Amino acid sequence: MKYNRKFAWFLSFVALPVFLSMQTVNAQDRDVFSKAQVEAAKRGAPQTAAAASATTLGCRGPITRVVDVGEENLRFTSAVYGTNPGGGEGQQFDKTPVLSTTVTLANGTCLDAHVSAIVGSKQSYGVSRMTFFQVTLTRIGPLAFPPRHMVGHFHTPFGMNSPAVALEAERDVDMYASNFFQKVGKGPHEIAPGTYRVDLWWAGGPDPGGAIGAAFVMKLYQR
Repeated sequence: MKYNRKFAWFLSFVALPVFLSMQTVNAQDRDVFSKAQVEAAKRGAPQTAAAASATTLGCRGPITRVVDVGEENLRFTSAVYGTNPGGGEGQQFDKTPVLSTTVTLANGTCLDAHVSAIVGSKQSYGVSRMTFFQVTLTRIGPLAFPPRHMVGHFHTPFGMNSPAVALEAERDVDMYASNFFQKVGKGPHEIAPGTYRVDLWWAGGPDPGGAIGAAFVMKLYQR
């Protein structure tokens, strides 16, 4: 009986790391785009009701103001996309934005955002295989509402309702860059005039580890 208990304990000890490694592999093998979304895209079918009624989104106008905000230091976040860390639209990002600033937007204008950063790899730094980003607008004042992503994100990475863009650094580090925009008005996909906080959120994922990066810059153009 004592031998059987020791043997069972030994099997459990061996099985645990195997199970954990299987979980990690499964997380790493997940795809950002689901099979259903890929097939719908190949058919040219709209994937959401909003997409079915939407026309090509865009903004026009001369640039009237530029706002820059940056962070050059090396930063780490333990947040993992898909584990509900609490930040951003859909709450899949670090609760503390890596960059923030405020803008006042008038009716009929447009806000453009360009974001860049150096992103560290899983191979070199032991973080998650991908780094996710999200840029949101949160209205300030009596008519405040939760963070809302700007145009330029994929709405449901890994089936999660938390719009994002992402990069997988291949070896040591890679340079990430994305563009976003938001029109101000009363039409579909537009936001009301007012003062907004602009936040850059980030997280690692979909496997554990978090994310590491540096040289974060968010450049905003008003027009």
